[in-house]
Amino acid sequence: MIKRVPMLMALLIASVFYSCGPSIKVTETWKAPDLSAVKKSKVLVMARLDDLASRQLFEQEITKQLSASGFKAVPSYVEYPDLKLNKKMDSVEVDSHVAKFKNDGFGAVVLTVIKDVNTDIRTEDSGGYSVGGYYPYAYSGYGGFGNYYGGVYTPYSSEGYYVPRSERTYESDIYKLETVVYAINRSEKKQLVGVVASQIKDPGSASDVAEPYAKKVLAQFKK
Repeated sequence: MIKRVPMLMALLIASVFYSCGPSIKVTETWKAPDLSAVKKSKVLVMARLDDLASRQLFEQEITKQLSASGFKAVPSYVEYPDLKLNKKMDSVEVDSHVAKFKNDGFGAVVLTVIKDVNTDIRTEDSGGYSVGGYYPYAYSGYGGFGNYYGGVYTPYSSEGYYVPRSERTYESDIYKLETVVYAINRSEKKQLVGVVASQIKDPGSASDVAEPYAKKVLAQFKK
């Protein structure tokens, strides 16, 4: 019996360290019935995050997961190395970008954004999983890709200007992320084909969460 104690202690310690890792929780998922049609398109993967290194990691992992599922995916930092995603754009710039994406052969965009960082430490049940027509009420304000791409989602403030990372004070490590899928060659009302909202607690670094986040997001779209 005495000899078993060190082994039990080792297992307990290992479980404690494992549980201290980042926690990724999917809070809401929606997809259009024809989301799978995006597989026929060339997909541009974008991540609007605080810094280039984080953007690259998330785009790499999401691209890897999409490619493994049969999508023709390309990360934006490779295709458009000079593209600055953390920059407020007017409608002319947005239209110019969207036109370029289309002209370069992209028929779909997978965009990940940080929607909020706050002190909310409540845990909520999953918002459920639904399959239905376009634009359920909760997403009726999203509009076409250009509207979302040029919108005021974090890291923009509610007034629509970019808040540099150095100016933010976070009192907790609860990040709310959203990954959306747009079929940009369709009419605006039918462009949005997928949404996955998630919370990441104690993310540590992008390298800790990029891969598990990408896997969780793609798993929702496969259901």
